[in-house]
Amino acid sequence: MNGRYQHYLSLKATHPHKHTCELAAQMAISEAELLFCRLGQDTVQLRPDFTALLHGLSRVGEIKNITRNPYAIHKQIGGYDNLRLGQHGIVLNPRALDLRLFPAQWHCAFAVAEQTSQGLRQSIQIFDNQGDAVLSAFTTENTNLTAWNELISECSLRKHRELDLRAYPAPLHTDAVDGQALEREWRAMTDVHQFFGLLKNHEVSRLQAFRAVGSDLACQVDNDAVQQILAQAEKAQNELMIFVASRGCVQIFTGPIDKVAVVNQQLCVENPAFSLQLAMDNIAETWVTRKPTRDGFVTSLELFAADGSQIAQLYGQRSEGAPEQLTWREQIDAVMNTGVAA
Repeated sequence: MNGRYQHYLSLKATHPHKHTCELAAQMAISEAELLFCRLGQDTVQLRPDFTALLHGLSRVGEIKNITRNPYAIHKQIGGYDNLRLGQHGIVLNPRALDLRLFPAQWHCAFAVAEQTSQGLRQSIQIFDNQGDAVLSAFTTENTNLTAWNELISECSLRKHRELDLRAYPAPLHTDAVDGQALEREWRAMTDVHQFFGLLKNHEVSRLQAFRAVGSDLACQVDNDAVQQILAQAEKAQNELMIFVASRGCVQIFTGPIDKVAVVNQQLCVENPAFSLQLAMDNIAETWVTRKPTRDGFVTSLELFAADGSQIAQLYGQRSEGAPEQLTWREQIDAVMNTGVAA
């Protein structure tokens, strides 16, 4: 038994309720490195053939999929149905498991079968080049375990492959922002997806872009705006879209909000097949943004951490070709009127 694995067991015994990523942080290693030290115990290394892995997941039926970043955890029960793979990937199931996949960021994968106080917990976990989690798929009582076990058997590595992790490159940005040109291009957009190209062309971060344009396009509001919006949506029962991203996956919830609560600075959203946990005390900036499309402006609420990384993004549910939801606009207006940051 290796020393790193012994260290893990000791920490786990002392902190039984801590997540794997928290234990890895205590050990000063990445989460992928922690799973690597568990190989031969409760973990199996999988071939980094992500096309085969994703097609295999599409055959296992229902799973619980988790996409997270350091500040938000997005959980959705569903299946890898309607999987489409190309340069990027998509699992297109609005109001169920809805993913945007970026496999170029993916590096390694593991299958874990861990004994817990609730019984055996099985998962397939994918990590990026830095050893941080991209996504995790956990079995449920409705998962086809025969197909699950076949997938693990087919994708398991016969010989362990050492991890080749690297530091995450600094994002491209410039200190000199041509605000007039950026705003002109922003106002000329006809699709919200064009915004990514705008950021790339100007080599700016989202926050730099927000600060460079007029307040009708991007306006900073109080950090309790997300709690206010979710409480309004819970009452009105209008459908929202909630996006949480890792570096290699975006997971999207679409639907009404059943329950919202704040527990120990954690904003918790609960639905029968969806849950969100968001660290309120890590929200450093909150912005309302408006992006033009062929169907009119689309409004979002965007949350950021102190390091400038995006925590989560919220929209009113909208179908392609339809204007933005009026109830969502009213909820945003209420935030703008009562929660404008100084």
